Amino acid sequence: MIFRLAALAPLFWARLLTVLLFVAMTLHLPLARAWFPKVAESPKALTRTQARTALASAYFQAGMSAFALEEVDQALILTPQHAPALMLKALLFQQQNKADLSQKFFQQAMDAAPQDPQIAFQWGIFDCQNGHFEAAFEKFKRALDLSMGPLQVKTNWIWGQCLRRNKQFEAANERMSDAFARQPGLISEALELVELKIQLGKFIEAEKILDYLNDSPSVSAQSVWHALQLAERQNQAVKKNHWGKMLGLHFSNSAQWRAYQDGASHD
Repeated sequence: MIFRLAALAPLFWARLLTVLLFVAMTLHLPLARAWFPKVAESPKALTRTQARTALASAYFQAGMSAFALEEVDQALILTPQHAPALMLKALLFQQQNKADLSQKFFQQAMDAAPQDPQIAFQWGIFDCQNGHFEAAFEKFKRALDLSMGPLQVKTNWIWGQCLRRNKQFEAANERMSDAFARQPGLISEALELVELKIQLGKFIEAEKILDYLNDSPSVSAQSVWHALQLAERQNQAVKKNHWGKMLGLHFSNSAQWRAYQDGASHD
């Protein structure tokens, strides 16, 4: 145990806030009432369970999966129906591509905390990654019905990505557009929505998103390049020149700028 903590020490302070956020938001420890086992545990046992789960989360974040699994098992010995630990174990097995075990522990986590949207959300991601699209959509709907605020936005976005993966492009556009319209600052992969809108021929909508991105801290060589290509596609010479100048001014070392100089913006 001492050796493991020593191995983790160089990462500890840098990851402390991440771990606290992971436990508090992703695993919803503040919603403790919903996570108590059906048989009441002593406060001391619950505190030890939460500590073990937090340490397991730290190992998980540090990529030390074997140690994380040992700690989460210790947490579940103390409190067998502790939903944060059950979900973390499901995520660990998901990371190890052990789908049957991951499915088992997602189910146990859901049984322990049926009203927690985060479990449904993570389980939906698992189902989508494994090509179980209808099951994933049911989980996302459950998460959406149970959640509010940022988690609703995130759920809609991921649901849209899953729809796109299942080639349901119009439905994907609706979900992802709704998420972006509600809280664009939460969406880190907005260019995926731009590409989808261009694929669907919704050029004006794609252009509006690109204008937003290129006038925000999220601007990148790739977002400017998309705007330049879209301007060229619509024969908007003035806009194309504008985005070309922006590439040269802010991203002169990028592959996109070199392609523009070579006259290859249509590729």
